[in-house]
Amino acid sequence: MEIQYKKIERKEQLLALIKNLSEEDSSKWENQSSVAFLEALGAWLESADALYKNLNLGTNANIPSWQLFADALQAATIYE
Repeated sequence: MEIQYKKIERKEQLLALIKNLSEEDSSKWENQSSVAFLEALGAWLESADALYKNLNLGTNANIPSWQLFADALQAATIYE
């Protein structure tokens, strides 16, 4: 599974993403338990600055945004 980077600019877009994630087959996720998911979420957020800079995505990981939240949720499904 890989993250499909999608620009999220509004709360409604984030809610749609969360709905899609909740309907996915989580057995395909790397982090299936809530503990593993939360650990991956935290680890990804710690390294998000480097990712955004390396991929030149224009998102600042130090400024809360719908995009940062969406990316973190998606990444937590697969981040190790």
